[in-house]
Amino acid sequence: MTVDVAASAAVTPAIARAFIEQARHKNYAHGVIGVRARPEATGETTFQFGGQSVRIVPAGSALALREAIRSADPDGWLVVVTDRSDDDLGAGLLSHLIWQRLRHPDPWQAVQQAFAAHSVDARLLSLGNARDVASGLLELAPTDGWPPAPAGVLTRDHALSSAARAELGLPAGPVDLIAVLHWSTDASLPAAIARLRTRAGETTVDAILDWVAASSGEAAPFVAALLRTGTVNDLVPLGVAVDCLLNARDRHEAELALARLQHRWGSVPRESLAAAGRLSRVVLSGLLGASSTARTGTALLAQADDLLNSAQAQHLTEASTLLRSGLTHRLRGLAEALRHGADGDTSALESTWARVAEHELVDGDTRVAPARAGVRLVRWLTATSDDESPSALAALADRHLLVDAWVDSAVNDAEAGVDDPGLASALEAVLRAVEKRRDGHDLEFATALAREGCGDSLAGVRGLEQVLPDIVAPLAHEYPTLLLVLDGMSAGVATEIIQHATTEVEFGMVECIVPGVDRRMPALAVLPSVTEMSRSSLLAGRLTSGQQDAERRNFAAFTSAKGLGEAPLFHKKGLDTGRQGFAIADDVRLAIADTDRHRLVGCVLNTIDDALDRNDPGGTDWTAETVKHLGPLLRAARAAGRLVVLTSDHGHVVERRRGTQRGVAVSSRYRSVSPPIGDDEVLVSGTRVLTEDHQAVLAVSERLRYRPTMAGYHGGAAPAEVVVPVALLAPSTLSHKLAAAPVAEPSWWDLTGAPTLPVAAPSAPVEVPDVPQPDLFSSVPESTVSGGVGRALVESTTYGAQKKLVGRVAVTDDAVAALVDALTSTPDRRLSATRAATLLGVPANRVAMVMSQVSKLLNVEGYPVVATDPTTQAVTLDVALLAEQYGVRESR
Repeated sequence: MTVDVAASAAVTPAIARAFIEQARHKNYAHGVIGVRARPEATGETTFQFGGQSVRIVPAGSALALREAIRSADPDGWLVVVTDRSDDDLGAGLLSHLIWQRLRHPDPWQAVQQAFAAHSVDARLLSLGNARDVASGLLELAPTDGWPPAPAGVLTRDHALSSAARAELGLPAGPVDLIAVLHWSTDASLPAAIARLRTRAGETTVDAILDWVAASSGEAAPFVAALLRTGTVNDLVPLGVAVDCLLNARDRHEAELALARLQHRWGSVPRESLAAAGRLSRVVLSGLLGASSTARTGTALLAQADDLLNSAQAQHLTEASTLLRSGLTHRLRGLAEALRHGADGDTSALESTWARVAEHELVDGDTRVAPARAGVRLVRWLTATSDDESPSALAALADRHLLVDAWVDSAVNDAEAGVDDPGLASALEAVLRAVEKRRDGHDLEFATALAREGCGDSLAGVRGLEQVLPDIVAPLAHEYPTLLLVLDGMSAGVATEIIQHATTEVEFGMVECIVPGVDRRMPALAVLPSVTEMSRSSLLAGRLTSGQQDAERRNFAAFTSAKGLGEAPLFHKKGLDTGRQGFAIADDVRLAIADTDRHRLVGCVLNTIDDALDRNDPGGTDWTAETVKHLGPLLRAARAAGRLVVLTSDHGHVVERRRGTQRGVAVSSRYRSVSPPIGDDEVLVSGTRVLTEDHQAVLAVSERLRYRPTMAGYHGGAAPAEVVVPVALLAPSTLSHKLAAAPVAEPSWWDLTGAPTLPVAAPSAPVEVPDVPQPDLFSSVPESTVSGGVGRALVESTTYGAQKKLVGRVAVTDDAVAALVDALTSTPDRRLSATRAATLLGVPANRVAMVMSQVSKLLNVEGYPVVATDPTTQAVTLDVALLAEQYGVRESR
């Protein structure tokens, strides 16, 4: 005789384990457990549990049950499954069973036990096919059980979230739409879901995914639709695409595109689409902003663009600040403004660039750097004219170092090119205009060089042979010094290297000015501007020529004669180390560290000059780490507290595949004197020309050479070859009296703020009245002081009270006034760190420190009149708070 049991009541290993756990709690170590269920629904199974063998045996008769008991492992567990009645089995067989009765396979009871709960919430029991869900949860149960149910009640949220976290990687913490969207970006998730279905069954996995979707708030229908179709990885990219379409200006075209995509989610309320789209954009922006997830974010963005492309909607992405296609539209708008060059509408250029700059991919897209360079070059073309050219050699050398070197740096960026034909043709037009003007500047410089730069004396500018006696030696007597000669470093390359060295915290360097000058200083290479003559003269402190052996002898003789003692000079091979794991040779590192024995240490770095033979110097991003040994040497100088003199022996011009070769000479850029002398050449003669007859013909045009093609050249008369930067870098570990250098970049270079305003001369100190500290609720009278918002601010009663409260600060009233005036003159009340540095009279890497003092002065009770962006160090002004706290307002 049989007993009716549920058709689906199969006994799985998970249920068997639950019964065994119950028996163990009752102090049974092994034995036979009888379960009443349909034996045909259960297959015979053997497995290990807790170090013991477990055997599940279906028994369709009392005889089969008796045989199973007879063959049971005496030290293991036997689970027999039968549908026979108690009368059919009899008391004798039942006595062999633990509990002397058959148990019913209630999976929820086992689940309750696995979660250490005393009851199960009705919402969990009311799930469709609830018994299958319970069986699936049992199959997934960890060996040490599920996390205990809070307060002993197993809820739907606790049960299904525990399974989702353990099996599908759902993160810990509250589950909302943001969490679900982040979770959906895991590329391994579809495979994990598929594996879970084979383990726990379709019903359990569907219940888990439905719970995940329900946790998504207003976006739940959209999330559920994608989870049902198995396209969980499409959640974020599809959300971004939908968000773009929902916010597109052309509503008709956008609705058509949404209709083309609707098959992916079916019938979903518009509010659900909007919520998913809005937060998908937030999630993807966050992924792009973190280095560990940027690659994932980029891939998802590409997928979003592909979805829009499939919906024939890429023309609707112009307003997007996230999609790459949106950036493409903005760059094409910029290209139109660039194409007009200096003759175009400057406001159109600025506004189109501002639209590019606000896009979130601006720092990662390879097209942006050339486009940014194009904007800078047009700004330069607009800001200057050929009528303003000086004629004296010293002034022309200054122009190259302080202005045209930045032009050359921008040209190198723009010449890298882009793969967008429209933008590329616009950059081509800009570069042609720049090339024409720069050709004129080069010829002006070469003419002045031939006239003023070849004899014994130079007016207003130092020759490179004077740098060691006039600058390095006096500094080395005052401070332990490291002389770094970057062979082939042009003034343009120097702008990049110095900027990197002075902005990276790890180097701790501040650019200072050579005593007696007020900005970065140029020197003139010896002619022709080749290593054999120019570097030898630099390291000898006099005009001479020679190779490395002569350089070492002459350097030692000079330093000894100047009373500098033992001053080692290391060339390329001397800097290299044979020790594994070390960046520089031991004797170099030890020499730099020993500031008592070696007041001066010299190092020659050849990376840039070597690149002229085989690499692309124009396409290289020159940093302190790009130049071999430079980074370790700067760090060693900082550790030792050494002043760094950074200079070169000559610069270089870049081969851009538009040049021509004229004849054959001993050098790429100079030849012996033989007529005729072309318009793109110059004849030089004098004591600073170190050829045998003290004269030579030097190439002026960057597109002229006398030998076969290489990556770059030097030896000619172009300022990029002849003008050598001399920069002082003081580490934070050095106590010195050197003045910090002003920000070197010209005003047209900065694309984030208004042009620099002049800082007023310091005025006599003003007595500060002893008045109480104001607060936001005090009535502040309107200021009637003339001379601008900044001057009105620093002469206000509130500012005086703030100064008295804060005490002594390093920033002057004039600097604060100039900063505030500049901020109020910009449309977005924002200045870049470099502009703020110029106004405050500090190096760019100290803006944060000085702005902390400005904030103390201006931010009454902590309310942010001024603020500093922690990422970019850009400075912003809240004009409403300025008026409220100080009673000063902008003029209308």
